[in-house]
Amino acid sequence: KILDYGLRDPRVDYNLGNAYFRMGRLGAAILHFERALRVDPTDVEARDNLDLARGRIRDRAEAPEAPYPVKVLRDLVEAPAFAFLEGLFLALYVAAGGLVGALLLSRGEARRRLLGYGALCLGLGMLLSGGALVFRIREATANQAIVMQDKVDVRAGPAEDNTVLFTVHEGTRVEVRSRVDGWYQVSLPSALSGWLPVASVERV
Repeated sequence: KILDYGLRDPRVDYNLGNAYFRMGRLGAAILHFERALRVDPTDVEARDNLDLARGRIRDRAEAPEAPYPVKVLRDLVEAPAFAFLEGLFLALYVAAGGLVGALLLSRGEARRRLLGYGALCLGLGMLLSGGALVFRIREATANQAIVMQDKVDVRAGPAEDNTVLFTVHEGTRVEVRSRVDGWYQVSLPSALSGWLPVASVERV
């Protein structure tokens, strides 16, 4: 009922995920843990429970592990709360703008140099926080879906008479590429791709 009111609160999805997990409905549990992390990526308990639920599904098509420097950078970007990144970007933007304005009005050479270096540092910080925001927005709007049925055949085309390429099971996460009538074209982290019915999955 709370979700029907249009409220997006990670605590609601987290508790729904826990309830569905206890009921043995892995697809619904994973879906709500994913939704909780979309709103609050810093929720450690939701992430731990998501990993626990994923460990019980039948399909283990995980993406190849990223190189160590990329993994560290990704962890740094995902650690701060989204609201913190927004506030940091806005504060750096205002401060950099103020220093640029002071630089234009300043007359002393030493003072201008100091203001210039300060504006440059703040500008670099603004670019970094802005890049982190863009990355987080892109992650939050990724076209991901969770398989909600016990077993679904993925076909070579958007129709029942197409060849079955492989089968996915409840709880598997897929990326939605396109939609044709009542079918989604999806791909897995393992690079497998095909078509499955819209009704068999639910978008995160």
